[in-house]
Amino acid sequence: LVKKKYASTDAAYDEIRAMLGSLGDKYTRFLTPAQYKAVYSVATGDVAGIGVELEAKPAAAAGGQPRVAISSVVEGGPAEAAGLLPADVLEEVDGFSLRGLSPEEAAAKVRGAVGTKLRLSVSRGGSDAPLVKLLERATVKLAGVTSSSTSAAGGRVGYVRIKQFSTTTASDVSKALSEMAGAQAFVLDLRGNTGGYFPGGVDVARLFLPKQTGITYVVDKARNTAAYTTYDEDGPFVATPLVLLVDSKTASASEILASALRDNDRAALVGERTFGKAVIQTVEQLEDGSAVVVTMAKYETPVRRSDINQLGLPADVSKECPAGKEAVACIPPDLLRSR
Repeated sequence: LVKKKYASTDAAYDEIRAMLGSLGDKYTRFLTPAQYKAVYSVATGDVAGIGVELEAKPAAAAGGQPRVAISSVVEGGPAEAAGLLPADVLEEVDGFSLRGLSPEEAAAKVRGAVGTKLRLSVSRGGSDAPLVKLLERATVKLAGVTSSSTSAAGGRVGYVRIKQFSTTTASDVSKALSEMAGAQAFVLDLRGNTGGYFPGGVDVARLFLPKQTGITYVVDKARNTAAYTTYDEDGPFVATPLVLLVDSKTASASEILASALRDNDRAALVGERTFGKAVIQTVEQLEDGSAVVVTMAKYETPVRRSDINQLGLPADVSKECPAGKEAVACIPPDLLRSR
């Protein structure tokens, strides 16, 4: 395939997609230069765009095209200033139809250079005609970690939501918890967190575990194993009771964190069975700025469980809890007290 002559770059891209598709692994895929930039931006937490997070919206009818909708709007970003709302469905950007695209592909079309403008058309429930917004792209810092405190089980409980793992997640979580001095318990909300930067999940686990404690094992096809453990000193938050909120979208790096804390009897899982993604990808950039994402290993939990992939982690307490810090009220009180 490398030696073949291709009529265009797009033709070469199609050949790469077909080659990777022959592996039968949904996580191994090709990224155009724009898609690679989008993935890299999420990993570092800095994005030049309009300040929205996107999610797939199933096709309304058989034969219809899947759509992309706004799942959340970043506070202070261009989208909030323009009045865009969660659940708005993206239709067109600068006349280009976004129907049939994945959230990743739509994001690549929406992002661009800081200061450039775009014309975005969205559909909103209750409106007969699409809404058209003119926005100016800006550098947006994704709030991957948000925090607050609430009352529960007779005391103050610190609530931290981790939306996605990036290079700054561990420091952001540590800062948030340090600002909650006196909290009798902590709750980490991993619902909807599909993973992201693998070392981010490992580093967050280190905040809560004693020294020289196993976190995860990464095993390649030749059974070569790399062990990830805590350092030679306890994490700063080893003593405070801890609960994790999980659901069917909790995946990958989130499951590494969840399994590390549960296998070491450090935290209970409340919510739903997790997604079940226990394979790890590496991203290799190509000469023209495109990239390939390739599955290169799987992970095993501290007690060497290797059956997480496609099965997930069962919750210790199966409950459907409300969104946000209100979920703390549905956690059994005994899990929020020292034992």
